Formats: sequence, structure tokens, C-alpha cells
Amino acid sequence: MAEKFDIHQLYEAKSREDVRAAYDRWAADYDEQIVEGGWEGPRLVVAAAAPHLDKASPILDAGAGSGLMGLALKAEGFTTVDALDPSAGMLAQARAKGIYRNTIEAFMGEPLDLADDSYQAVLASGVFTPGHAPPTSFDELIRIVRPGGVIAFTLRQDVPPEGFHEAMAAHEKAGRWTRVAQSAPWQSLARYEPEVFHEIWIWRVI
Repeated sequence: MAEKFDIHQLYEAKSREDVRAAYDRWAADYDEQIVEGGWEGPRLVVAAAAPHLDKASPILDAGAGSGLMGLALKAEGFTTVDALDPSAGMLAQARAKGIYRNTIEAFMGEPLDLADDSYQAVLASGVFTPGHAPPTSFDELIRIVRPGGVIAFTLRQDVPPEGFHEAMAAHEKAGRWTRVAQSAPWQSLARYEPEVFHEIWIWRVI
């Protein structure tokens, strides 16, 4: 059995390489352990975003991990999905599900080797949380989503990660995106972290 999943290790990670290595170690048993913890972020993000999406147009699952968002998208009839994640171990699990058109090993918050306006949407679940992708990730996500497309993601609500609300407001003020929806907070990992709540945000790229 792989190492026991412990999200707390990541909140205090010293580097992005530490984060990648931890997810590589957890990859084999991640699905079982995270579902056991009560995580429903992927399903809820897909449900919230689906009314704004075309089922055949390309979607990027950003911070895809082992592919749970891909499973939720497939269940809703979406057919063209790419996965992006820094962990090779997690992407191997994602590829094994047979859902993704492409898998891309990369860190969010850095320049992405993807063309402008490549996707109708970027969806991200559990990615914008302490120790994970930074708020500068929005710059590239906005660039690769076509005008009129959407970016939908979970964000910690109980203790918002530093800089995210400021970045969202800055992009809105600059006319790069406009807010579509903000969900009520929900208890996202009830068995592991009953004190943690997330919200789902949806933004439309201008």
C-alpha cells in the first residue's frame, strides 16, 4: 500500500518539488483515500460549470491529479478533456482511466506550453489551497481560455489562501474576466478536516 494521504504535509510544504514528491508517493491509493475522506470537489465543480459549457469543446482539468475530475466530466457527457498536473505518478493514474485526450506535466503558476484561447474552460478542484498552486496561476489560465469561456475552481473559504481574493479582484477590475457564480461554502473533507470549507467560483473570460 502507498503512503497514507496526509494533506497537512502539503500546507507547510517548503517547495513545489516537495508537493510533487508527496503526490507521487500517494498516487497509487489516492483515489480510495480521498474519496474515503469525503472529497466531492470534482463532482461539484463539474455540476456548477456544466450549464456554461459545450460538451464537445476542449476542457483543461488543471491540477488533475489522478483524474477524478475527468471521471465526473465523462459521467456528464464531456468528450474532449486534457489533464495538467506536476506529478508524473498522478498523471499515470489519470491516463489509466482512459478519459484524457492529452496529459501535460507542468506546474501552475509558471508559463504553460499551451496556445492562447486553447480551451473553452479550465476546471480546477482542490488546487487553490495552502501549499499548492499560487494566485499567479490565473494569468496563464485566462490566457489559454477563449473569450466567453469559463474558469471554475474550488477555493478554501474558512482560511482563504493568501493573495487569491486580491488576484481575482485585480483581474476583474482589469476587465480580464467577470464573475458568473460563487457557491455557498461546504464542508469539503469532513472525515479528515471537519473545520475546512470550500467555495466554488466561476469566472467568464472577456
